[in-house]
Parts: sequence; C-alpha cells; structure tokens
Amino acid sequence: MKPSIVIAAVLIYSNAVACELSLVAPATSALKNPVEAHVSLADDALIARFSVRAPSLNAKKALAGGEYPYQFDVVELFLTFSGSGFPYYEFEVSPYNQTFQVRIVSAKQHQEGVDLGLTSTATMVAGGWNAELKIPLKSLGWDGDASKIRGNLYSILGRARSFWSTFLPKATKANFHQPQYFRPLLSCS
Repeated sequence: MKPSIVIAAVLIYSNAVACELSLVAPATSALKNPVEAHVSLADDALIARFSVRAPSLNAKKALAGGEYPYQFDVVELFLTFSGSGFPYYEFEVSPYNQTFQVRIVSAKQHQEGVDLGLTSTATMVAGGWNAELKIPLKSLGWDGDASKIRGNLYSILGRARSFWSTFLPKATKANFHQPQYFRPLLSCS
C-alpha cells in the first residue's frame, strides 16, 4: 500500500470509533470476526463505515419483487435519540448498495420503505465488501446532543445466515428489534 493511501485511511477514520460485531446466532459460525464498523459524526450526519470479510457472497445484483436486502448479506444500523428507544430508525445496505429504510414508531407500528435521507455506497474488495451509510440526523428529530445518538450495528451474512451485532447477547434466534440493547453509537462500549 502506498504511504499516501495509508495516511488517507488514517485521516478518514481518525474521528471514528471502531466497533467489532460479535456473533448473535447461531451458536457457532465458520466466519471469525467478519465485520468491523466505524461510526463518526460529521456536521449533522452520522456516518457508519462497515468492512465485511467473508469467503463468499450471498447477494443478488437485482432484487426481485418481494425481496429485501435483509434476506441476503447486509449491514444495518438502528438509530434512536429517545431514552425509551421509540421511535427508532433502521437503515440497511447490501453489497450491491441496495437499501431499505424503516421508521419504527412503536413495538406494533412501523413504516417500511420510507425515505429517511440515507445516502450510501457499497464497494466490492478482495475477500469481502465495504459499505458507508450517511444519515442526516436533524431531519430525524435530533436536537444536536451527541450523547443522545444511540442504537446498534448489525450484519447478516452467508447462505447459512449468521447474525452479528455490536451490543446484542447470543440468542437461539436472532431478533435485531430490541431497543433495550441500544447503546451510545459514538462510543461502542
């Protein structure tokens, strides 16, 4: 790698917090630490960069009617500013930059396929893929207090479907819609 590229990579991630995702379900996976995310705040936008390392890809270049990114390899960010967890927002990006956005108003009410302002990129790289999600926070009701930015980072990988999360505990069956596990995204602790 050229020195200028290394310096650029360090500058890009210098204000970002690294978050490694851990296996939630099933109990074991052939993949070992396949996802790392970096979260940062730039002006009024939350930026999440995911690096996925996997030997194969479970994705389609074009989704058919009734197919969604989460049915294949995907990275996801769930976001809230509320202490109760509601409302919260779900943002998904596939290796082919297919997106899906959801506003979850309550445990029983959600709005799928809405435009919440997400801009994203996804790039294939040797041994995996990278994705960047940029989310405008003010339009979602953020008051400018960085300590209120809470949520979780996720990934679903492989045909055998392994589920990865920053904050969720291991489970028999994965369920990402658990706002009680949301934590400050800018600290990943």
